[in-house]
Amino acid sequence: MFSKELIGKEVETITGRSVGKLEDIVIDTDDGSIKYLLVSAAGNVIGGPHKLDEKGRMVVETDRIRVDGDRLVIN
Repeated sequence: MFSKELIGKEVETITGRSVGKLEDIVIDTDDGSIKYLLVSAAGNVIGGPHKLDEKGRMVVETDRIRVDGDRLVIN
């Protein structure tokens, strides 16, 4: 799957809580793993303070993503 097919999809947790829309994926160039996702937040979604990048996107660390129709599910 190409990254352009994932950008813009809704992101939610495995419990079904909406996080927002995927704007970008950051890859670790040493081992090829997903380092984190950049998400335009859908309000106060996960609880607690969130790390934001310089464009105001939420930085979401995750071990894996799963494509489920028009959404991405994260752990």
